[in-house]
Amino acid sequence: MFFLYFFVFLLFLIDLFLGIKLFEYLYCVIKKQPPFVPSADCLQDAVISQISDCYRNAKIICECGSGFGGLARNISKHTEAKVLALEIMPFSALVSKTLDFLHGSKSKTIWCDAYKYLEHIDNDIDVMITYLSPAYMTRLKKYRHKIKVIISLDFRISGIKPSKIITLGKGYTIYNIKKYPHRLYIYEFCKQD
Repeated sequence: MFFLYFFVFLLFLIDLFLGIKLFEYLYCVIKKQPPFVPSADCLQDAVISQISDCYRNAKIICECGSGFGGLARNISKHTEAKVLALEIMPFSALVSKTLDFLHGSKSKTIWCDAYKYLEHIDNDIDVMITYLSPAYMTRLKKYRHKIKVIISLDFRISGIKPSKIITLGKGYTIYNIKKYPHRLYIYEFCKQD
């Protein structure tokens, strides 16, 4: 009898999780938000390599649209910088905060609209990592005076020439039926120390 209750409870938790994710996906469609897409391991490795090689003196690293916070947690293992994970979806932010706690991560998840957060901060962000849709990437142009470096995964910011493009040579992201090869677009607005 115990196993029956246990599995019924487990199915309830799975249904609850899937129901909440469905609500978040519907919210994304209605609000035209970028979809939840976990970053591939090769993208995470490339970001960490760039931060270690080129931006090791960064004091604040921020991931815009962090989802469950996997990339932010991974970055926090490889840097002494303050790592912030900004996420607008409440359930994703809650999962990220929980995983931060369980993994003892140094990254900090903040439940907020990243663009409103950028409007109200006083400190500059040394490195901003984004994995958003092309339309949402364009909105970052407004805040480039507060960001020293933007590392964009797969999507370029229209109207701004990247300082560097790193093509990974494997994998791609599909967005609106179009394939975007895995690349890092790096925009440097202010040279690092």
